[in-house]
Amino acid sequence: MTLQKIPTYCYQCVCGPDLLKIVVKDGTPVAVEPNFDVSDKHPAGGRVCIKAYGLIQKMYNPWRVKAPMVRTNPRKGVDEDPGWREVSWDEALELVASKLRKVRGRGLLDERGYPRLAVTLGGAGTPQAYFGTLNAFFAACGPIDFSLGSGQGVKCYHTEHLFGEYWHRAFIVAADVPYTRLVISFGHNDNASGGVTGVWRNAHARVNGMRWVQVEPHLSVTGATADEWIPIKPKTDAAFLYGMLHTILHEMRWQDVCDLEFLKRMTNSPYLIGPRGYYIRDPESRKPLVWDKLRGEPRAYDDATVSEPALVGRFRVGRCVEIGPDGETWEYEDVECRPAFDLLIEHMKPYTPEWAAKICDLSSDVIRRLAREFISSAMVGATVEVDGVKMPLRPVAILLGKTVSNGWGAYQAVWARTILQSLVGALEVPGSILGVTIRLNRPMFDRLESVKIGADGFMAQQLNPTDRERWEAARVGIPITVSLRGPLFSGVYAAMKTGVTMVSIVHGRVLTAYANPDRIIIP
Repeated sequence: MTLQKIPTYCYQCVCGPDLLKIVVKDGTPVAVEPNFDVSDKHPAGGRVCIKAYGLIQKMYNPWRVKAPMVRTNPRKGVDEDPGWREVSWDEALELVASKLRKVRGRGLLDERGYPRLAVTLGGAGTPQAYFGTLNAFFAACGPIDFSLGSGQGVKCYHTEHLFGEYWHRAFIVAADVPYTRLVISFGHNDNASGGVTGVWRNAHARVNGMRWVQVEPHLSVTGATADEWIPIKPKTDAAFLYGMLHTILHEMRWQDVCDLEFLKRMTNSPYLIGPRGYYIRDPESRKPLVWDKLRGEPRAYDDATVSEPALVGRFRVGRCVEIGPDGETWEYEDVECRPAFDLLIEHMKPYTPEWAAKICDLSSDVIRRLAREFISSAMVGATVEVDGVKMPLRPVAILLGKTVSNGWGAYQAVWARTILQSLVGALEVPGSILGVTIRLNRPMFDRLESVKIGADGFMAQQLNPTDRERWEAARVGIPITVSLRGPLFSGVYAAMKTGVTMVSIVHGRVLTAYANPDRIIIP
């Protein structure tokens, strides 16, 4: 009998790769086991998730596909037999290659400018990041439509995915637990869904003093192992977060607890807002204006000589313009303006912990206590050296579960979470929430390659036009949702600076947007 243990890895989900060994007896795989040979290099010490142990059963499934299959019945339907026919690899490769040659012969783009070649990889648009040299083949092919996922438009309408792309250029965010002191998790069941690496990292962090608070209706695995479980009424998480925001902005002296330098220099909190809810701009350069407290006058947002931009107050600005969606412009000779941060404070005034407590079926004391713990754990002003580089340390992270960021109230929950993190400068820095490797924006090989500086100093976003002349009301090609229907994004003409952004939109108007400039830390 010959016995081998062959090292490989599992990448059945985005929590991997989990390193493992396949036990092979007399040439036949019979078992999966951890790979402790790499315990000093693998984040989970060479351990493997329980799902990987099912790979052997999967391999010997009597209904498994053993060779390339070609459909012989072109008709589709529940009662139609696909007529699958097993073919050789040579035949399969020649079939695909002949179709690719035909596409290239007609031209890579059709008459409307859309790719003739579409690729779906069976996993909602993310697995192509893991397909190794296949990505090089895709790159060499030319333009490809990757919009045909595996049902994400039906089953996965994650608000965190959508706005994570806007604010982090990432599919979701994760807590930087090696440095995090406090995690407030709203239904994020990380000890069940984070994979063996996530559980391992969380366990180490807890030993090192990290506190985990789980806010969720039911007692999940993560809730049962948390330092504190707060049972909340289902789908009321946004109200809880709004109550925390009110506590910080109206019951605490925000000037003493918020990261003012972050708000002034790395966000658009000081941008002046006009009477219609949009940025007030210089009439010639069209740049947004801030109020220079020392000079007592408006200056361009990127004027390096402005040492003290105002965050609150009411200011009279002379000749200026306000520009809304699709370039609609209003000119002023004298107008009262307020910084975006001032409007944020006003906006959060009604959302007291008492208001939130009635909705969440909790005590208002719990909301206030957690807000104060969030502030005290943020360590505003602290720094840490990582690989010889000195960076801000903000060891607090608010995580959201899938149900929280799906459906009604999802946008408000993601918005409030990001505003809370922004108040203390806890975005994309050690200890805070970090964008993960997975993303929707192309190119797939580099998260930063999709980051381009656009108007007003923010990260450029690829949005379809919404003006009357160019808006496409009907489907004109692939993907099906080629046009933006209605005014959903009409207020999002300002996205964000290089790295991470927070845009606050109320009734279609930008109140405030937070962004990280070139000092952003990308993992």
